[in-house]
Amino acid sequence: MALVTLEEFKSSKYYSENFTDEQVQYALSYAEERFYVLTNREKHGYWMESRELTLELDGTGHRLLRSPYPVLGVAGVTIIGEDGSQEDVTSSVRARGHFLWYKDGWPYGFANVRVQGTFGDPRYAGKSVPDDVKEAVMRLAWRKLRRDRIAGERNFERRAPGPTEPIPPPTLTGDREVDGIIRSYMIEDLSSALDIRGPYEDEGVGQD
Repeated sequence: MALVTLEEFKSSKYYSENFTDEQVQYALSYAEERFYVLTNREKHGYWMESRELTLELDGTGHRLLRSPYPVLGVAGVTIIGEDGSQEDVTSSVRARGHFLWYKDGWPYGFANVRVQGTFGDPRYAGKSVPDDVKEAVMRLAWRKLRRDRIAGERNFERRAPGPTEPIPPPTLTGDREVDGIIRSYMIEDLSSALDIRGPYEDEGVGQD
């Protein structure tokens, strides 16, 4: 799936018969990528259209294991032993947001837990892409098709003012309305800062 389909763009006010389907599809893919990058959603996996992925995670030695992306559904979880053995523990795993809970504890190790599942932003799981997001993506695609330079395409922006020309205000895309939409969908995942280490048992608590 995509935030904006080829058919949706072709039925919008931004479409021109001068654009080929290949050009439009490329521009839409580019615009979607820019939207996800600028909102930090690509980095943290908060996709509005869920994605099926297989992750290789490091065992923590504790019951909790953090996924880099929000978990919407678990299809399979396998613990890989040092000898290469594989143990299916799917039925004993519970997912909550970024975290996977396993009652016997995740064996400590490097890339020894394989997780197959569905990942994305839980607020939009199974829902339609918001209209303003579609608008932002279509406008970015339209600018790309017109070969207008989109702010942020280059690593370094040189905007030296002339003698009487003021420095223009900063922009994310070169389109103020699109900038506003993008800012409203920006996210910051703070779960990586949580200390998920033990203790998880009450043994010894309150004892001398």
